[in-house]
Amino acid sequence: MNALQYARFGEPAEVVAPTDIPVPAVREGEEVVLHMLRSPIHNHDLATIRGIYGVKPKLPATGGTECVGRIGDKRYACLGRGTWADEVVAPTASLVPIPDAIDDDRACQLLAMPLSTVVLFDELRTQPGMWIAQNAANGSVGKLLMQLAQKAGVNIVNFVRRDDAAKELKKYGAEFVVVTEHNGWEKKAFDLTGGAGFARIVDSVAGPQSLELQSLLAQFGELIVFGGLSGASMKLAPGLMIAKETVVRGFWMNTWMMRASEVQRADLMRRVFALALAGELALTVGGVYPLRDAAKALRAAETPGRSGKILFEP
Repeated sequence: MNALQYARFGEPAEVVAPTDIPVPAVREGEEVVLHMLRSPIHNHDLATIRGIYGVKPKLPATGGTECVGRIGDKRYACLGRGTWADEVVAPTASLVPIPDAIDDDRACQLLAMPLSTVVLFDELRTQPGMWIAQNAANGSVGKLLMQLAQKAGVNIVNFVRRDDAAKELKKYGAEFVVVTEHNGWEKKAFDLTGGAGFARIVDSVAGPQSLELQSLLAQFGELIVFGGLSGASMKLAPGLMIAKETVVRGFWMNTWMMRASEVQRADLMRRVFALALAGELALTVGGVYPLRDAAKALRAAETPGRSGKILFEP
């Protein structure tokens, strides 16, 4: 079968290449082979290939962590390793049947980001009228978090780097958008809260910019680290943390899944499916590429201004 593999960590477009490998053997009764239909390129996939994610796979490794595939005439979504391949071996217990009303382009994005975002919003412990903020707001997580917050009556300020990204978010119904490439963006954001600051800020970029977000927190506010797109160490001011008694904490979906009960996981899946069927998930697509065009797809996934997720097909 054809799979996108890498034998060393590095820049994705340089180290990932189509490779002809045998279809892995499956454990009878425990695993199945899916014929992959679509598999997205997530930011955590790119971080894994660079060797800077929380988990490092054994090399050589096949990229990808989510897909929708077919077994016979039925489609299933799954989370796992090695989904950038013609055939994907998945634990039977991890398969999620996909309704006909959800197309392949949305189905392949249904689990990793939407599940994480719904749980993340729960973990923020918000109340109607509360002011929260997030950076990287034009990504798939940012768009959904914005929608969940506004639906719940929570004021969410969305930070983006460029004017074109702000215009895109406005099309999705964002009420408050602040462009960080403009001078005075911090004051503009702070003034929106009436000078009180933000109760919660979700940081998906981290790095030196974290200090700017920390300065916008309210008394007893929380900075929740969701991602590390900058690839750099966070910068924080101890004085601000002490004076305002603020909290900096991380959130990782893998850890939540390990501590969640079967009932909690089933309820989460029900909520995500309801959002998808209601058309309330912003699962846009920026391009679909065959596995043989791996380098082109991986570059497209990191192109500034890209709108929508880049997907692989066989």
